[in-house]
Amino acid sequence: MPPAASAFDVTAYADETADLQTEAFQTAIDDCSASGGGTVTVPSGTYTVGTVHLRSDVTLYLEAGAVVSPAKDESEYTDKFVGPDNERIFFLAEGVENVTIAGEGEFDGLGTEFMRMDTPIQGHSNESASHPLISNGPHEARQGDAYLSRTKGTDGWPVAKPDFRPGPMFRFNNCTNVRIRDVTIRDMPAWTLSFHGTEEVDIRGVDILNHLLIPNCDGIALGDTKNVHISDCTIQSCDDSITFGARPDEPTTCEGIVVTNCTLRSSACAIKFGSGTDDTIRDCLFQNIVVQESNRGLGIQHRDSGVVENVLFTDIVVNSNMLPGPWWGKGEPIYVTSVPRDDDTDLGGIRNVRFSNIVARSENGALVYGSEDADIETIEFDNVRIELTGSEHADEVGGNFDLQPSSVVTPIFANDIAGVHVENARDVTMRDVTVEWDDDDDLPDYYRSGLACEDVDGLLVDGFVGRQAHRGDDADDADDADDAAAISLVDTADITVRNSRATEGTGTFLSLSNTDGERLFVNNDLIDAADAGDVASFERSGNALPR
Repeated sequence: MPPAASAFDVTAYADETADLQTEAFQTAIDDCSASGGGTVTVPSGTYTVGTVHLRSDVTLYLEAGAVVSPAKDESEYTDKFVGPDNERIFFLAEGVENVTIAGEGEFDGLGTEFMRMDTPIQGHSNESASHPLISNGPHEARQGDAYLSRTKGTDGWPVAKPDFRPGPMFRFNNCTNVRIRDVTIRDMPAWTLSFHGTEEVDIRGVDILNHLLIPNCDGIALGDTKNVHISDCTIQSCDDSITFGARPDEPTTCEGIVVTNCTLRSSACAIKFGSGTDDTIRDCLFQNIVVQESNRGLGIQHRDSGVVENVLFTDIVVNSNMLPGPWWGKGEPIYVTSVPRDDDTDLGGIRNVRFSNIVARSENGALVYGSEDADIETIEFDNVRIELTGSEHADEVGGNFDLQPSSVVTPIFANDIAGVHVENARDVTMRDVTVEWDDDDDLPDYYRSGLACEDVDGLLVDGFVGRQAHRGDDADDADDADDAAAISLVDTADITVRNSRATEGTGTFLSLSNTDGERLFVNNDLIDAADAGDVASFERSGNALPR
């Protein structure tokens, strides 16, 4: 219910002749807090403000029809926190407690008025202007010099930044008990809700509707923030919809995160850990989520000395697709990578991550990738179904691994694409994983195996269903079938494959190269395969072999 009539009505403080209402908002909030707390109401109408400081024990309530927008002049903002591209903060809370933003009104960030909407991005936070978003190193993309060539057009690229824009739009530093409820937040020119060193955050029923080509307009960014509940939200953003980061030597860690019942869409990553991972991020649950038309779905982008651990993604539907411009990501529905950011990085690790009950339709495969010095362990896919399709942008950007940002490994390089690719990890479980390929005629040649593992120590494949990407001319003739196997294992040890099924059109089911410790190959249905493949080194029983 709306709050009862309150003495702290911003219109009672307003100068009707003024273009800005910053002073009216600030005085109402200050008076409310000084009186012991309460509600500051914003009646129906339009309001323009510069930086407003939130105070303890104050609820800022936007009534239906209220629209609050940022001032255009840089001088109207605090210069306490200046962003990498001269951003200034809209609403700021520092060291406060029991602060709420709620109501049926909306914040309109006027992002399309601030940004250079007719100009493609020129560079990004000191990265190369010629290949923006390829971080700190040359690429080795499949497309060669044609990759991201501006001569082929820039439709679908992120837009260029102005000399000034506000952002983060709402920043909470070292706060306790923050609630954001029911409001609509639209067209933000930069980061939307940003939390640092904050504890006890509840975000419920909020719609964040940002433009899909405005860079840095992340929906919710949590840095070193603890005990967070995000539920029943719709978030559309050019950058990550919900993102988590951790810095060293902060009083809090990023932990105790629960996200439920949300619909997300992003030109970057719908749910992303990183890329700032200098300290621990742990104990996170994501459930009952729909990811729509996103560049990436579920991502862990580990680049620093911290540890990401104890993370569960469950009951999630993902639709991911490739975008034609210089984006981080290539349509991966699931993305877990650990590579050093630079030569000085003492790389931490990823452990205990589970993807359960995931249904995905995507234009790229799932990727779990660690560099040679990475520590990725105990990764589990459980009841995951991935349906892979072709993409209208395959020729422009497809067939590459994207490991941005990093200056140690090549940030983008050509690689064959599997339904699920796992590299440099240990104790990996693939349980009830299904890979289904769309019509062969629409699939790029770089699509290969259903499951590909390289440098994996400890692999359990239990209930895999699928085949390689491209059928042979005659699936009954192994010589005519595609030379990629349904399951391809390279430099992999301690392997069990059981209860799996080759689907119609499978050529070779299993290929091994330089493997060790083959354990069990049992109860596998290979009747629809042309050839069982390299199974002789396993203990075998109960298998239905090709006819």
